[in-house]
Amino acid sequence: MCSDVYLRSYHIKHNQQSILELFPKAQLVADYAVQNKQRKFISTKEVKHIGLPSAISCQILRKYSSKTIKKATNVNLIVPNSSIKKYTLKDGTEKTYSSIVYENEMVTLKPLKMSFRFNPGREFEKINQVEISKNKFMVTVTFKNSAIEMQPQNVLGIDLNCGVGRFIANACDLESGKVINLGKCGPNIRKKYFKKRKHNGVKGNKESRIMKDLDHKISRKIVDYALKNKLKIVVENLTNIRNGATKRKGFKAGNRLVNSWSFYRLQSFIEYKAKEHNIPFEKVNPHYTSQECCCCQVIGKRNKDVFCCKNKNCEKYNLERHADVNAGFNIAKRSLQQGGRAQET
Repeated sequence: MCSDVYLRSYHIKHNQQSILELFPKAQLVADYAVQNKQRKFISTKEVKHIGLPSAISCQILRKYSSKTIKKATNVNLIVPNSSIKKYTLKDGTEKTYSSIVYENEMVTLKPLKMSFRFNPGREFEKINQVEISKNKFMVTVTFKNSAIEMQPQNVLGIDLNCGVGRFIANACDLESGKVINLGKCGPNIRKKYFKKRKHNGVKGNKESRIMKDLDHKISRKIVDYALKNKLKIVVENLTNIRNGATKRKGFKAGNRLVNSWSFYRLQSFIEYKAKEHNIPFEKVNPHYTSQECCCCQVIGKRNKDVFCCKNKNCEKYNLERHADVNAGFNIAKRSLQQGGRAQET
């Protein structure tokens, strides 16, 4: 069951020259937090002399005093939506000071004394925070989940891959037997930019932006199909998937693809988009999904991208099928029939 609210971030480009002088100050605060992270509490009074508004300093100190952060890089300004200081107007009306105010499609950041236009196109509960880089505002907004709870009629199994020449996602509709193949260009993009990096032909993070955009498009198509056909979305539980990946000598390209592909990000995009529409989302055991026959659940023979069932009692006996599609249907079935290790013939 999905929660009553969900978060969404919006990126808005800006050209605010007045705040550029604050970024070196933010870097100093972050460096101080990293140097003193062994302490339980760091007060904003200790960095008051740097000249950054205390509300922003507090957020930076919280973020960079984490024991896992070894160095502060690309430090942004973070304005939280905090409400403090009750005060009374001349007419006797009591008001509360809010660091972020939204009125008439304008967001006002009081600690920085600046405003910018923002319109997400629909009503929202509140603005949680605004993170500011040197060229954009990143606005995190809470929306109320008004979607009607969907009663799924069947299952959509998603098999994810990263090999060159293979689709990133294979969505298999268990009821209709339809297969949707998405993202074949993804591994080729990784390969292309790897070659460019070898010759210093890449500037910035263009590859990362392209792959993130591709993950958004793939996840949107999967969720739209599930919503239209009233299907539950099922994926493999890929926790620690890289730890169990077999790395072969002389197979650097394949090993690089496994380690560079964002398994978690695509699944998380599918999950949060599904939650927006109250579509059930489930993770199942990934073991043997590409080696079992999706008809009889008996271990078959796989040769690269081709799977063949060797169970003579199976209706798909000796029929060659794409291994990823076979895995997609296995993933879908596991959400209906949990447990049971594959049997070998």
